[in-house]
Amino acid sequence: MDPQHSSASSTAGALGVLILAGGFSSRMGRDKALVEIDGKPMLRRVWEAARGGLGASAPLWTITPWPERYRELLPGCTWIDERYSEGPFAAFLQALPHIQSEWVLVLACDLPDLEAGVLGRWARSLGGAPDSALAALVPSALGWEPLCGFYRRRCFSSAMQYLAEGGRSFQGWLERIEIFALAADRDMLRNCNTPEDLSEEGERALS
Repeated sequence: MDPQHSSASSTAGALGVLILAGGFSSRMGRDKALVEIDGKPMLRRVWEAARGGLGASAPLWTITPWPERYRELLPGCTWIDERYSEGPFAAFLQALPHIQSEWVLVLACDLPDLEAGVLGRWARSLGGAPDSALAALVPSALGWEPLCGFYRRRCFSSAMQYLAEGGRSFQGWLERIEIFALAADRDMLRNCNTPEDLSEEGERALS
């Protein structure tokens, strides 16, 4: 076993992965989860990065309205039926009751540049998060990066209270909770939502 991953793997019972694969890919014009980069669908690339960072024993869930599209790409995955396609925060709330891990790494399906080593380093750093922190995320110019980071399972009551008060966005909820800051190369968090993003991704691969 790679020693870089051993400590994350040894705590796999406390760590899980949730991939969000809903949405209608309207800006891409086709299912972005299946868009291939270097011959591999983006959804598969995200799965492989998560497996490499947290270890194969970490449980993995995917929430989507279309599990039949992706089932062959993600072996060993537990599927959650996304009944209400109302954006990533709603999908997150639908999925949380199914999660059994203390911490869950939430990943969007359109992050082709994820690095397993960074995900593993983040996992190992969670031991330093205070008990009061409900999430561990990378700060951004807009607040936090909500779709590439860790959440404690017990954040559910806080998120549901925010929803009951009329809140609908990740950023609005994140302003209300304590967050443990993670560090990452910003390029790793680049998402691929449009054909233009896809072209830029190809150019970076060739440079």
